[in-house]
Amino acid sequence: MKLTDMRGLFAVLFVGLLFCSVAGFGQGMGMSDNPIYKPYYDSLKQMNYPYKLPILGKQAYKRGYDIQYAYGISGIYFTQRQDIDIQSIQIGFNGSQMVDLSSFIKFGPTVANTNAYTVRPDIWLLPFLNVYGIIGGGTTETNVSLIEPIGFETVQNFKADSYGLGVTLAGAVGPIFLAWDNNYNFVDVEAIVEPMPAFNSSLRIGHTIMSPSKPQKSLSVWGGVFYQSLQNDTKGSLNLTEIFPDFGNGFVFDSLRDWSATLPPAQRLVVNQIIDALEEMSNGVDVENATVDYLLEKKVAAPFNLIFGAQYQFNKHWILRTELGVFGKRSQFLLNLNYRIPGLKKVR
Repeated sequence: MKLTDMRGLFAVLFVGLLFCSVAGFGQGMGMSDNPIYKPYYDSLKQMNYPYKLPILGKQAYKRGYDIQYAYGISGIYFTQRQDIDIQSIQIGFNGSQMVDLSSFIKFGPTVANTNAYTVRPDIWLLPFLNVYGIIGGGTTETNVSLIEPIGFETVQNFKADSYGLGVTLAGAVGPIFLAWDNNYNFVDVEAIVEPMPAFNSSLRIGHTIMSPSKPQKSLSVWGGVFYQSLQNDTKGSLNLTEIFPDFGNGFVFDSLRDWSATLPPAQRLVVNQIIDALEEMSNGVDVENATVDYLLEKKVAAPFNLIFGAQYQFNKHWILRTELGVFGKRSQFLLNLNYRIPGLKKVR
């Protein structure tokens, strides 16, 4: 029976994966040897850089690099589809000791779809080093299927808040740039005891094409690889009425009891307690205080996927970028509008 309550249970746990992937990529600095831009880059070399950040900004200009303004804030929309592998599940009832049911139930495909909206403030501390924060939230839809001991599919919807920190290392050789982004993100879902952490890393290499008439205006394109690692275990508790709010139609109790009779004693005890509570609920008995505790081990089905993106810089203040993730068992789309200011000037 335990399988059944998995429908709400496990969907909750997967919400975290989705929000943890919001990228924090920034391009940093650029240079071009094209003669058409020589007057512009000569003017940078002669410029007396007046701002406090980034550190070494003046030296970067003297070497002919055009760097972004130090302070920025981004509004980001992110959507993702990701396959999840459930590796093990432990279940308890009303605070009882948990029992391992991993060998007795079989899950089918579990797919999580998310829409996230985040704000990302960032600072270039050095011309090649950007640090940023992530704060936001969104919604997720998780499709969970169970194969054994009974077959069913369910769709669960959740809301979540996310927050995190990240760092980007970036550099350029002429119009070719390289960016390595890393962030650690937490997703807070009410049904989970603790926020779910995730580590994301991405490497991008790209090319920048500048406007012939306005060098501050440019188009950049890139390709790269994205990696995600999640905390394997997730612990939480759900009320039985939350898992099955409309429970009672067509549920096969006899089949569940036949299955529970094949379980070892410890597993059978917990499963029968849950079956009893479900029967009471189907008969109209109030089981509001009945809770299912769980400990789930999971992983993303494929930690790596490819990413391809483009960025249009309107001027030194406004930047629009988009990115698509494909292949592996994860697909992503990101849209990012970034506004930048140079910040405080040095005290003379």
